[in-house]
Amino acid sequence: MPRTIVIVGGGRNVGKTFLAQELGRLLPRSTVIKIGLHHARPEKNSNFFALETPYSVIESSFPDAELLIIESGSILDDPDLNPDLVVFLPSSDPTDDKPGSERRRQRAHLVRGEPFDPSEVERIRTRLAVDEQTMGSILKAVSG
Repeated sequence: MPRTIVIVGGGRNVGKTFLAQELGRLLPRSTVIKIGLHHARPEKNSNFFALETPYSVIESSFPDAELLIIESGSILDDPDLNPDLVVFLPSSDPTDDKPGSERRRQRAHLVRGEPFDPSEVERIRTRLAVDEQTMGSILKAVSG
C-alpha cells in the first residue's frame, strides 16, 4: 500500500496544483494525481480522475507507486483512504470557501499560514519515511 499525501483547499486558485507538482519534484518516487470535475489538462496533471473515483481505483491504477500525492478534497470522504499527510490551503477570502472546506481543514495535519507543531511534523516525517532535510523542504513548500 503506498503512502499518501492529500492536498485540499478552501477554494479555487489557492495553489493546490502548484503544491502537488512541487511535492512531486521533492519526492521523486511519487505519483501526482488530480481528482476533479473538469477534464484532464495534460500540461498540469497527466494523472486525472473524475470526481467520486474511489481511492481503491486510484491505488490499483498505480500498483508500483511508493507515494501518491492526490489533489482533491472529496477523496477525504472515502473510508478506504487513511492519508499519511493532509495539507490544507486556505482561501484568501473565507467567503469564497467551498462547501465542506471547514470539515476538510479539521482533517489537515498541516495548514498553510498556521504554525507547524514539531511533534506532528516528526510523526509526518516518520509516516512518509523521509529524512529531515526533505521534511524541511516539504514544510517550506507548504508554507508557500
